[in-house]
Amino acid sequence: MAGASVPHRLSCSMATELETYHRILDELYAQMDEVLDGLTPEALLWRPFESSPWKGPSGQLGWVIAHGLSSTVYLLRLAEYCAGKRDFSAVEGDQGRDEFTPANHDPANLRERAQRTRALAHAMLNGFTPADLDAERPHPKRPERIFTARHAIVHAIDHLSQHIGHAQLTRQLWALQQA
Repeated sequence: MAGASVPHRLSCSMATELETYHRILDELYAQMDEVLDGLTPEALLWRPFESSPWKGPSGQLGWVIAHGLSSTVYLLRLAEYCAGKRDFSAVEGDQGRDEFTPANHDPANLRERAQRTRALAHAMLNGFTPADLDAERPHPKRPERIFTARHAIVHAIDHLSQHIGHAQLTRQLWALQQA
């Protein structure tokens, strides 16, 4: 029949869900590396504007990147909590409460931090089985709030992607300001 669409056929060697998460994280961390390539401390401290009538102040480029890295680790640790692999009290970002230290104004340090969090993210994902992805647990202080491992992993990927997009746009604006 002319104009009919052919259904997409999946390969028998289709990647597993966990392999897909690994691949997506590799793609995102490659984008993060591209954003960080050639940045100066001045660029990491730069913000496109001080305040906006919508949502207030702008974040510094280094802050946006640091938050993306820290929240990825936090959310993957939350997935570990859901799967019973970690106590909730140990769910935190890669630098604990020190997410936004002056060290994040050093491009070499921030690039190294990105490499560390990438390795940590892969190590955490390696600890999951397909059955772990369906695990769920309540928030220890608000039991009506139920966390699932799969949602925490997907949220980690989504959140990192969002902050990479913010960082890419902020870097573009910084480059335009420098031109």
